[in-house]
Amino acid sequence: MRIPTPWVIAFLGVSLAGVSIDAVRAKRNASGSASLALSMASFVSASNATPAPLVAAVLLQAADCTGNLRMLNLLHRRDVRSAISLSVIWFVGAPGDTSVIRALLPAWTKAVPLRSAPHDVMRELARFGHRSTPVLLMLDNEGRIRLTTQSPRSAREFAGLQRIITGLTWSEER
Repeated sequence: MRIPTPWVIAFLGVSLAGVSIDAVRAKRNASGSASLALSMASFVSASNATPAPLVAAVLLQAADCTGNLRMLNLLHRRDVRSAISLSVIWFVGAPGDTSVIRALLPAWTKAVPLRSAPHDVMRELARFGHRSTPVLLMLDNEGRIRLTTQSPRSAREFAGLQRIITGLTWSEER
């Protein structure tokens, strides 16, 4: 049985259109993660001789309660400290909120820069579906997004996030 030529041409045309659409989407996603990576990279300490494999940032606001910020404790656990560097804490709100936010944060975060959230970061996180705070964002050394997540809402979600972070920090070299 021979396939009619118009059907072959139509199939190839639809396939080519699908590939073109996927390429445009991939380029758009790459530029978004690049803007997040650039925003985070500007806060990574150049003086750190041995940079961590993962770089983290947290987006929050003064209205976030300390219970929502428990996810920061996962970044400070002994087994992940050497693999994840919290490079910046971004906030949404008035500049005067910084003192309220610092009071909410654990003592170990005092050395982490607290900065107003850049518009490109807010836009990209909204595109990922994050509409509230706090948000945890992690990138690897190559600037690829490894994780974005809202604060866990339950003990079960908290335990799941702990397992995810442990999995991201696992390395054959360590």
